Amino acid sequence: MKIFGFTGVFLIIAVFAGIFIFSSFRIKSDEDVSAHFKDYFSGHTNILMANVLKLYEVVEKKDFKVDSAKYWLVEARKEYKAIEGFVIHFLPGDARMLNRAIVAELEEDDEVSSYMIPHGFQYLEILLYSDSAKYFRKKIKDEVDEVYKIVGRFNESISYMDFPEREIFESMQNQMIRQFMLGFANFETAESRRGVQESVASLDFMMEALKFLYPNPTEKNEQSFKDLFAAINRANEYLKKVKAGSEPDYLQFYSQYYVQVSEQLGRTRDLTVENNFYNTTAINYQIRSVFDPGAFNTFFFLPAKQLTSRNEAIELGRTLFFDPALSANNLRACASCHQPGKAFTDGLPQSQAFEPGKKLKRNAPTIINAVLQRKLFHDGRAFTFEDQAGQVMSNPLEMHNDFSQVAVKLRTSPEYVTWFRKAFLGSEDTLISSRSVLTAIAEYERSLIGMNSKFDKTISGRDPQMNADEKEGFNIFMGKGNCASCHFLPLFNGLMPPEYIETEWEILGVPSAKTGVRRELDDDAGRMAIINVPIFNHAFKTPTLRNVELTAPYMHNGVFNTLEEVIEFYDIGGGEGLGYKVPFQTLGSDSLHLNQTEKFQLIAFLKTLTDTIDLTLKPGRLPKFPNNPMLDQRPIGGDY
Repeated sequence: MKIFGFTGVFLIIAVFAGIFIFSSFRIKSDEDVSAHFKDYFSGHTNILMANVLKLYEVVEKKDFKVDSAKYWLVEARKEYKAIEGFVIHFLPGDARMLNRAIVAELEEDDEVSSYMIPHGFQYLEILLYSDSAKYFRKKIKDEVDEVYKIVGRFNESISYMDFPEREIFESMQNQMIRQFMLGFANFETAESRRGVQESVASLDFMMEALKFLYPNPTEKNEQSFKDLFAAINRANEYLKKVKAGSEPDYLQFYSQYYVQVSEQLGRTRDLTVENNFYNTTAINYQIRSVFDPGAFNTFFFLPAKQLTSRNEAIELGRTLFFDPALSANNLRACASCHQPGKAFTDGLPQSQAFEPGKKLKRNAPTIINAVLQRKLFHDGRAFTFEDQAGQVMSNPLEMHNDFSQVAVKLRTSPEYVTWFRKAFLGSEDTLISSRSVLTAIAEYERSLIGMNSKFDKTISGRDPQMNADEKEGFNIFMGKGNCASCHFLPLFNGLMPPEYIETEWEILGVPSAKTGVRRELDDDAGRMAIINVPIFNHAFKTPTLRNVELTAPYMHNGVFNTLEEVIEFYDIGGGEGLGYKVPFQTLGSDSLHLNQTEKFQLIAFLKTLTDTIDLTLKPGRLPKFPNNPMLDQRPIGGDY
């Protein structure tokens, strides 16, 4: 790393020059926002480089002081928070290298490349906070060297770029979600536990950036800036009172402070950006916060066909979902395994197979909020509802039908023929086809959204309903229980905020559900059966915890009958805690040390995520088949 001697002196001069420029441009209100933004970005980049250089100087010494190295890592990360949202938005490739999660991973939907090894700030923290930090000196030096090289590219990159106001604000809104759905709960700082302190820095830097970019607000937006800065100051005043090493009252912070900052930031964007428009991203930024109804653009997650008669298609899909005529024996429906009264699961450890008395390998996951994910099935092998439904109907172990014959059968029902024409009016699918059958079912499944639970009403501040135990349970979920590091807010599934594109795969070391043998590691390969790489052996998609009160038994194989059993499994450290050999286990193997009261409170909180209101309606009747009287006797929802 050639950054000493003349180069080092030059760097220090450049840093102070950057700081000078950074300060001087603040008073020039006639500069355009893009140029101002480059100055802000460059100034903090230079300070970040100086902090990384100090870290390197400490680590370079053979008998380096670990505490000193930790200090400069903290300072570097704090400075990174000044520009993190912008780096991720405008320089995503560099951002991924600079602050990658500490588990080996593949790019989303990449089934051919080799998996990526951890690098960057999070990896440095693991090395420096290890008991063997001094023995990792070379690794730490090399890693600091890489971080310096990445940051060193920022200024050149941004010199060629333009930065529209709309995207600057969007990057700030994204950063709010990233920091407070991930960083706040120590997702990035599992060892140093500095999530709260970095959240303070993130808010401070957002306010600093806006003041720098808009030193003289107009009459139109002046009050919105004042309201935003006041909301930020209130939030930070609260966070600064949290003692180092302790946890905040997460629920209080989100409901009383975070939502207000989010709302004011959106309002300021609307009043400030002249050419403002909203791209279709996972988040609907035209609402107050991610905790409010309508916060997610459902069509972003799973591709969908645009229909002029969508409501008609949803009702048609509901009827098809409960109609056993879609199976080979006219006795099995989609609702056989996805029962409304059980949050659209079947209540079985492993689902009933087509042949009576036989079981499938796994159980049926809920389809409530299933649209708010990117992969379907426990192993993520389907990318659309249409694909998922098609696989089930044609699978000989499930509905055992020749899928091409389903449409032929339905055409013999005049009621269905008329209904398809109305539902697909104006499209090429008015004639019943395999595609239109799948599209209708998919439209119904997309309508099954339950995001207005007791928890949602409380955390958004709309209608606080949670009691003291439920509130404390949420705080355990976010803090001591470490649950939010896999079940991300507010979806409580494994989609990574704020883009909600990347799917988390977890290896927990789940025990086998086989009876008659001593408890041993389940042999289901999980995701590795789809993508044959070792890091996916026994990996499964992180399921949503919404409606978890209704979806027992738990895990892909139904090995746990109660939430108490699940929490006990996590508390002892998963499969490794049980003594299994579980390569690449993503769940920490150390005990969480939850006491009985904390376990009770955690379960009390999980039950506040229940919301099936208006989702469980069954069709009152099924369409008739005039030429098949026996078929007209089929039961709604299937016979078994």
